[in-house]
Amino acid sequence: MKATTHSTSAARADSASGSAVVCRGAGKAYRLYDKPSHRLWELLVPGLKLHREFWALRNVYLDIPHGSTVGIIGENGAGKSTLLKLLTGITRPTQGEVAVQGRVSSLLELGAGFHPEFSGRDNIRLACSILGMPDEEIEARFPGIVEFSELGDFIERPVKTYSSGMYVRLGFAVASSVDPDILMIDEALSVGDEHFKGKCVNRLNEFREQGKTTIFVSHDIGAVKSMCQHVVLLDRGEVLEQGAPERVADEYLKRAKARGNERLSSFDRGTSAYPRWGTGEIETTQVEMIDGAGRPSLVFQPGEPFRIRLHYRVHAAVRNPVFGVGLYRSDGTYVNGANHHWRERPIVIDECLPGEQGVVEMRFDGLPLLAGAYYLTTFLYDHGKAAPTAIDHREHVLSFDVVDARRLQHGMLFLPSRWSVARDVPGRGTVTLESDA
Repeated sequence: MKATTHSTSAARADSASGSAVVCRGAGKAYRLYDKPSHRLWELLVPGLKLHREFWALRNVYLDIPHGSTVGIIGENGAGKSTLLKLLTGITRPTQGEVAVQGRVSSLLELGAGFHPEFSGRDNIRLACSILGMPDEEIEARFPGIVEFSELGDFIERPVKTYSSGMYVRLGFAVASSVDPDILMIDEALSVGDEHFKGKCVNRLNEFREQGKTTIFVSHDIGAVKSMCQHVVLLDRGEVLEQGAPERVADEYLKRAKARGNERLSSFDRGTSAYPRWGTGEIETTQVEMIDGAGRPSLVFQPGEPFRIRLHYRVHAAVRNPVFGVGLYRSDGTYVNGANHHWRERPIVIDECLPGEQGVVEMRFDGLPLLAGAYYLTTFLYDHGKAAPTAIDHREHVLSFDVVDARRLQHGMLFLPSRWSVARDVPGRGTVTLESDA
């Protein structure tokens, strides 16, 4: 956590016009060295250049008015965290100008600003002191910070024993309780549980009602669209788009789909590093996912029709081969497994002969997954033997993403449902409201 008030003449001028944050052509470059010794050689030998520059940000122009809630979105490596570090004063721009007017509180890297050997209680006092609070104010705010964090007895334990979720609880409780003019958050809330996320969202809504400025980085497009008046899309260090949440979020999703299809093309040209084994009589030559428009894709939306196709070639005769697909979340959670044999009306392939080629297709009327990263494993087993034997088993054969701008549900699975509310309203009688999934 860090509190800063960097006030330049430009900042004071912008403050008068209602700007909390202004960036004019801001950029940040880092020097990259192949060896640590090269940095020393550059210091010792005038004119010697052994580094190359990496621009994490370039030509950023922003004008964020007081009292606004702004979301910063973009893929990993787009420069979002670097931008927040410039705004909080943790690092200085290599080029351009950054002007921030007001008291800033931030929650950036997980656990940043906490001493691992100190207890939660001691770290609260330390953090508040760094933010410039006198002892009397710290004492007054301390009970509220502890209560909001919900850490209980853990407040007396060293923070090095905390889980990532407990770090977030303590960090957000401190950052949001110091009465800042500007609050900046870098994706930290994604670590917390749903209950604590709800408390944090309520706190952010309170900030907005009080006319305070909030800037946060998030991959939760639904939250960005619902909470922000203005959204900034970063791509490879530059501002690609900024403006109304709906328009900017749609542009982000379009680019995510395009990047997914770039990965698909790259996958078709390369080889998989994941395990593959089997006797080899039949080869799965290609695995592809088809979207609702009939095109190969690796990016989908909940409820979208899609198909999985397994292309194969037979090298030697096999009796009763069975093709299957396993669906996993990116962390390895097994979501679903199915094949054409485990059916009420199974498809039985009596025998495959050398030279045969074909396509096995698995169709879904609607993708039952919510937003997240997933992957496929394909199974091809010989069921003509006493114990099914692997012919071509391919682990992690395809990775794909599910994006959901609406965020109508939470969790892992999309479950269609119907809702109704029956209200007995005085003077109006019974009023029934109904909604589809």
